[in-house]
Amino acid sequence: MLNLRKRKIAALISVILGSSMLTACGGDDGSNGANGSHGADGTNGSNLTVAAKLTRIATVPVGAEITGLFLTDNDELFFNVQHPADLSGNETPAQVGVVTGFDWSKFDPMAEELSVPATDEEKLTVRLIAGHYQIIGKAGDTFDNNLPQGLGSITTADSATAIKQSQDPDFNAFVPTSANGDAGYLFTAWEDRPGAMSRIELTKEDSGNWLTGDAINIDFSAVLGTIINCFGTLSPWNTPLTSEENYEAENTEQWNNTAYVDGYPSYPDVKNLQTYLGSSTLPNPYDYGYIVEITDPTSTSPTPVKHFTLGRVAHENSVVMPDWKTVYTTDDGSNKAFYKFVATTAGDLSAGTLFAAKLTQDATSDPAKAGFDIQWIKLGSSNNTEIKTWINSYNGITEADYIEGETSYIAQSEIDDWATNGTGDDRYAFLETLRAAKAKGATTEFRKMEGVVINYDGVASGAVPYMYVAMSSVGKGMVDEEGDIQLDSSAYCGAVYRFGVQTDFNVNRMESVVVGGAYNANGDENGNKCDVNAISNPDNLAVMDDGRVFIGEDTSKHVNNALWIYNPKGE
Repeated sequence: MLNLRKRKIAALISVILGSSMLTACGGDDGSNGANGSHGADGTNGSNLTVAAKLTRIATVPVGAEITGLFLTDNDELFFNVQHPADLSGNETPAQVGVVTGFDWSKFDPMAEELSVPATDEEKLTVRLIAGHYQIIGKAGDTFDNNLPQGLGSITTADSATAIKQSQDPDFNAFVPTSANGDAGYLFTAWEDRPGAMSRIELTKEDSGNWLTGDAINIDFSAVLGTIINCFGTLSPWNTPLTSEENYEAENTEQWNNTAYVDGYPSYPDVKNLQTYLGSSTLPNPYDYGYIVEITDPTSTSPTPVKHFTLGRVAHENSVVMPDWKTVYTTDDGSNKAFYKFVATTAGDLSAGTLFAAKLTQDATSDPAKAGFDIQWIKLGSSNNTEIKTWINSYNGITEADYIEGETSYIAQSEIDDWATNGTGDDRYAFLETLRAAKAKGATTEFRKMEGVVINYDGVASGAVPYMYVAMSSVGKGMVDEEGDIQLDSSAYCGAVYRFGVQTDFNVNRMESVVVGGAYNANGDENGNKCDVNAISNPDNLAVMDDGRVFIGEDTSKHVNNALWIYNPKGE
């Protein structure tokens, strides 16, 4: 019988970590300023600063990103080594793995941080400050022929034909099947076009290592396949939520353009999706770009459900709050928005209301100081059934319908009429979510907004009342002189932002807590363009019970990507 995630009530523990010093600003109540109000100068109030710590705890091979950060209730850390390479740049198999032999809640606060890789041997391996990295599987592994095409292989819906071999494992979620968490299933999303998700049965030995058992690929044919399955979260009711990062969801007009070969997704990607479905008709673009919930996750045949209600965007991931109703979701790419969804019924994401954030910046352009007040603009209310009806009205459109300079799908004029005059139904909020948010006046300037996460028990109890988000690159619309966000370019290497979570699980304030180091376009003597003693292009995050935050990198500006722990409590 499935053992639902235990709900530990986390106690705040003051811990000293690492070597690099940061400045974190914020009130003791989780809002900005000592009493939750703005300072007279428009900064974070009362000149309150807390010495914080950033500690390098792992590095991965050259060419690899750190993805799939997942911390279990037993403080075991899963993460992936996405598309590693050798020193000549040749790709080697991606790895899905877990740190064994170490309880991260007991990490020695006086430990020195891990050094930057110096030798060729160090540059080509996973290095950890503690524990051992156990590889659960490599791309292409067959698991005693349970996956005859190989782990990460993208196959047709009937599993008979391989379309491509992915080297891009992303989101991990461990769903326990025993009370002590020593048995369960590891779900891994494969960030490709079409997308995929594997499930590997795991059992922990007395030695601390994990044994692998049955392995399957999730069948997405019932929801017409997926694309670019990126980061994600495990819902409070223990179902994986994988994100379709439809990177160009707002460029629907290009979907049936045969000359669109450089997009993400491109026309060849769309044709691969058609191959997956075994269809003679071009897929409908409005079927892709959603949060997909894997229901019945421990059954023989887990069931995917696409939640159109959370909008059609380049979802990086969504996080469900302890009320089981409020959900925050990020939109990856350039000039994107930030969204909140409130479900009609707790524990059911199939119906509710979608909102987009409107930001007001503090009176400074310094990314390390500037915070933002948040208002929420309502986009629309609906349910999966109604939205699917709207989607189906665009079925049957093919390449023959494409006309350069026009669109075969929803026109901007329709969206503008809806936003300004209330014309039509709310389909625009859910099918063209970014364009709808912009038309409604929401902030659409975010650059590379990545993982958004909480510590569930800490938010539920108030012990860790924060939500964190990684901004991989503070650039593009965030650093121009227009719109709601007008920062300078000093945070080119990225930043991590924090939101104080209110008692009703709303957030109304966003502040930077970790900012990447100085950028050097020519690189240092080893080729690092961002300071190796600070974060570069943060992506996946995970929050510990005591409030510390794991930060994984997705960067080409460090020769070796690093995994960090940020400790907001400092000394």
